[in-house]
Amino acid sequence: MNRDDLQLFMTILEENNLIKAAEQLYLSPSTAGSRLRAMEEELGYPLFERRKGVKSALPTSRGLAFSHIASQMLALWNEADQIGGMSDSPFLTIATVDSFLDYNLTPFYRELISLHGFSLDIKCYPADMIYSLVSSKQADVGFALYDISTPHVNVTPLSEDDMVLVVPEGSGLIPAEDCPAQPVHPSVLPPDRELFTGSSANSNIGWGPQFKLWHDRYIRSGSRPLVTATSISILNDFLEAGDYWTIMPSTTAMGLKKQYPVRILPLSPAPPRRTLYMLKHNTPSRISLENMALFTGYLNEYLDRKNSLIL
Repeated sequence: MNRDDLQLFMTILEENNLIKAAEQLYLSPSTAGSRLRAMEEELGYPLFERRKGVKSALPTSRGLAFSHIASQMLALWNEADQIGGMSDSPFLTIATVDSFLDYNLTPFYRELISLHGFSLDIKCYPADMIYSLVSSKQADVGFALYDISTPHVNVTPLSEDDMVLVVPEGSGLIPAEDCPAQPVHPSVLPPDRELFTGSSANSNIGWGPQFKLWHDRYIRSGSRPLVTATSISILNDFLEAGDYWTIMPSTTAMGLKKQYPVRILPLSPAPPRRTLYMLKHNTPSRISLENMALFTGYLNEYLDRKNSLIL
């Protein structure tokens, strides 16, 4: 049994489904199933119940007890990685939503590496997975768009952002001669031309439960978007041309406008603002605590500079 096996077990437990866990870890279902059976044979007891016709992965009582040990083992592995990097440079593992990368914190990460000598391991996950990774100390810091009550995790609001409408230049959906400052009512937007970031099955993907409530109220609940994607980066290329529209955070939209010919428009009634939360473990290791203190100081400096430019 190795580190990857433990990660597979914990992901099955979190997703409550072997196939979804395999997708998260880029494994085939047959490979994931074989590795799970090998773990159970090594341990000498089943980790999940097998019931005919039941697709959910329900842990056995022993599997649930083993999950606490698996979580501790993964945390220890992560701390061992940190010790390995002590003599070289400060090292942090970051779990983040992908929408807070390209036009938000990526410049900050570049500064950490080039100016402050950090080494970073950055991975993108849905919010619920990010909380789990921080809780089990597999990630030193997490960035998520929702506040989810999770054991051992401190959650701090970091920044807020307006949600705006983005359409390609020349799109016929919103005539260009309309006053740019005039807010667009969401009811005029055709649902079948929407590029939607999220998932119908998981409210912790995309812009979150609050946004979904607003979306369902004003943009015909139950209608099917033209494209639904779990990652905003998948949708960007659609905005080069065509009568498409999407809603995204204003900072992301402004960064996108530097690369694509798009228009950014306000909405009224406006969607809930996007809040970014920073996640830390209640009792991090000594090495993680030292590196996080440096990281947080540099992050606050970066956000102060960024906010001063906006103002």
